[in-house]
Amino acid sequence: MACRIISLAIFLCLCHPLVSPAALLTVQVEGVAGEVADNVLARLAINQQKERPDLPEGAIRRLHRQAEKDIRTALAPFGYYNPVISTELNRAGDGWLAKYLIEPGPLLEVSRVTVRLIGPGHHNAALIERVEDFPIRTGDRLDQALYDQEKKNLLNTAFVAGFLEAKLVEKSILVHRGNNSAEIRLTLDTGRQYLFGKTRSEQEVLHDDLLDRFLPYAAGDPYNPKKLFELQSILYRTDYFSEVVVQGKIDRATDLAVPVQVDLVAPTHRNVYSLGAGYATDTGVRGKIDWKNRLLNSRGHRSSAQLQLAELENILTLNYQIPGEDPRFDSHNQQLSYQDKTWENTTTRLLSAQVNRAYAGPRYSYNLGLELRDEVYDIGSTSGDSTLLIPSIHGGGVYADAILHTRNGLQASVGVLGAVDGVLADASFIQTVLSGKAIVTPFANWRLLGRGSLGVTFVDSIDSLPPSLRFYAGGDNSIRGYRYKSIGTRDVAGEVVGGRYMVVGSLEVERLLGEYWSLATFYDSGTASDDLSLNFYRGAGLGVRFRLPFGQIRLDLASAVSEEGYPLRLHLTVGGDL
Repeated sequence: MACRIISLAIFLCLCHPLVSPAALLTVQVEGVAGEVADNVLARLAINQQKERPDLPEGAIRRLHRQAEKDIRTALAPFGYYNPVISTELNRAGDGWLAKYLIEPGPLLEVSRVTVRLIGPGHHNAALIERVEDFPIRTGDRLDQALYDQEKKNLLNTAFVAGFLEAKLVEKSILVHRGNNSAEIRLTLDTGRQYLFGKTRSEQEVLHDDLLDRFLPYAAGDPYNPKKLFELQSILYRTDYFSEVVVQGKIDRATDLAVPVQVDLVAPTHRNVYSLGAGYATDTGVRGKIDWKNRLLNSRGHRSSAQLQLAELENILTLNYQIPGEDPRFDSHNQQLSYQDKTWENTTTRLLSAQVNRAYAGPRYSYNLGLELRDEVYDIGSTSGDSTLLIPSIHGGGVYADAILHTRNGLQASVGVLGAVDGVLADASFIQTVLSGKAIVTPFANWRLLGRGSLGVTFVDSIDSLPPSLRFYAGGDNSIRGYRYKSIGTRDVAGEVVGGRYMVVGSLEVERLLGEYWSLATFYDSGTASDDLSLNFYRGAGLGVRFRLPFGQIRLDLASAVSEEGYPLRLHLTVGGDL
């Protein structure tokens, strides 16, 4: 009977072997904090393994013995090479407690920094500047993360300068534990400098001469791979192509000149059409039809047309554009337009033909133009017909972190135009307009917006100019609380006829409510007059903003505080911040 019991016990043990329950393991690190503590915990193998369900006692003790080495490795990148480390491993209830007390000790002091350039590029100005600006100096505390970053920066500078074979033949930090110091040694062998060779493109989309004007480099310049990505981005932005591939053929370099291959695919649809509808308090309900020809011919010419029909404003515009010397930013434009506008007791019909040279860069723009205008108008009981040949110049700049949704930014512009009586003109005048807008975000979720405009016209009599060249105020983007162009000099019948001068300013405070909504309060002030009395009209109110990818929808309730009874008016606008 006893034998049977023993046999049964052996059988059960074989079928169900005894397994010790997983030991609970807690790891504590004291004496360091922040990034240093995080790195220590990340490097400690015992901390990495503590969640293993099958971690036996022997493994725990082995990992504990390894812990001091792990800690020293984790401290080294932060410049601590002489730490004092106390380690404890004790039973804690059903598990284990591994405790490590760290005194990191003093940071290593850099006793010497040697950064050398050898090879054909050792006289390169960009590399010499990078070496001279090496941020770790003798006497500094060792920052190994900064050291590693500067190694990359040195190599990147070499690659951008065309030294594609550059390598660090020496890169070391010599640690002298006895005096707690370190010596940095870096030696860059530049290798040979590669240059841009010929740029080839087997395509019939653009004429070779025009394509060459888009290149952000010239043959013989130091080869820079970043310039290839820049060229690809430039060509995509032209909207001439449906596909762009730019490749530097380093394996085909001849005498260190790297040929560039540009593959271009013509747009699938050269003509683009769009329809739109909307509403603004200055124009009423409106609809819009746009047509754009992306590429008319291999010289890069393009054309477009816009038709807007609205309750108070109808516009038809035809444009023809020719690329300029730098086709990224320069263009020569011809435009025909017809405008039919109504406001207050004024109706004007303007036919215009103009040519201009425009520059639209990333930060500033300017426009030199010549326009022939014929305008027929009615102001109250007065009618007129004006023909003017007007040369003009406009310039402006934008400095902002974003154009559509700006946190901090500044926009400014100035324009000057005029005409001479007898030179295809029936009046002489000079007019200038200065305007600007600033946005600042002094606190999280709060924005301050300020804008201002100043206009001056030098003319014998404002009556000799058509309404489109007179100054008015009031409306969505002027002084809110007043009707569109309802402020200006009045004639003897009390009709608003515009003026020589215009001054408008606005201050707005906006409170952001989450990602899309915001509330605003504003104060507008200004006037348009035929004299310098500057009797300002004032408007104030509250607004709601809704943010969209293309800008903001703004709904404002404004009061004309200068008027008796403080009448209220709604204003609705859509657009970007700057």
